Amino acid sequence: MKKSVVFIRAILLLCSLMLCGTARADMQVQIDQVVKRLSEIEVVQGGFNQQKKLQGLAYSLNAQGTFIFWRAHGLYIATEKPFFTAMTITGSDIITWQQNGTGSVAAEQSGLIQREINKTLLAFFSADIALIQQRFIADWVFEQEKWQLTLTPRLDLIKKNMRTAVMNGDQFLQKLVVTAANGDETTIEFHSQVESAVPTAEQCHWFYLQPQDACTTIVTAH
Repeated sequence: MKKSVVFIRAILLLCSLMLCGTARADMQVQIDQVVKRLSEIEVVQGGFNQQKKLQGLAYSLNAQGTFIFWRAHGLYIATEKPFFTAMTITGSDIITWQQNGTGSVAAEQSGLIQREINKTLLAFFSADIALIQQRFIADWVFEQEKWQLTLTPRLDLIKKNMRTAVMNGDQFLQKLVVTAANGDETTIEFHSQVESAVPTAEQCHWFYLQPQDACTTIVTAH
């Protein structure tokens, strides 16, 4: 009798492990599909609405603007309301822009939370999931064509300032919610996203400090 019980338990454990293995494999397929989709995007432009809720402040801080992602070149983010601020995030530098189109390399970025938001957005648009998973514990949830990715910091320096970052999307990244360690919350919702194979001359301008020759060459070549 005891041998039968042990045998049944062993079979149940084996079945459980097989089911878990199948579930993990299925999820990995879904993750790979998201990464593949993101990897296929060369240029995407759209708008965003941002809302910040700060502890101790009775009202939220709202902003809206546009963004351009250009693979291997970076991510341009421009807040247009309530006032203009713009930057291009590359793998090595941050270019800040004036409204007249004049740019300069920033000496440093303000605020660790904002730096992490920028780095994470660039890595995600670039489909660099490996880099994200080095810095965060990644928890994926899928529902048909939609997905949610919850990121929990691995590094102590980030943990002291950021609690979680939650991304939602489908064919594109649609929403990012970052919760700071003190409870402050930043929500960015993306909309009106359009992708293309190459940037226009106007889009290209925001990725070069001296864009005229570089952008003319790129646009003419295509």
